Amino acid sequence: MRIGQVAELSGLSSRTIDYYTQCGLLPVERSSTNYRLYPESVLQTLERIKLLKKQRMSIAEIEQVLHEPEDREIDPIMYDVQEEIDCLQKKLASLEEKLKDAPKEEKERVHKILEQKMMDIMKLLTML
Repeated sequence: MRIGQVAELSGLSSRTIDYYTQCGLLPVERSSTNYRLYPESVLQTLERIKLLKKQRMSIAEIEQVLHEPEDREIDPIMYDVQEEIDCLQKKLASLEEKLKDAPKEEKERVHKILEQKMMDIMKLLTML
């Protein structure tokens, strides 16, 4: 795949993909006409990079993780959890929109409930 196709399918800019390539995170070959050609597996690698970036990992840390053998049992679960987080973020954005005109007391009540639930989730994550 050429970089434009990778950008379209991954939702990342060509510039970001080029940067990741220059950092050695993505495999690339050159065509006879000097186009960058990426294997289809690069889409999975980009998803993994996105996940690691959300965990605030540096490029050097991401490079190290990408070059370690994948844990085939844990990685799919991590992707599922990330999908759930993305879904929850969309729901929170929707909730924020609905609450924008709500009374202050209602906003505070919802905020306290969500804050407590988030603290419970963080406790569970620290036990992993």
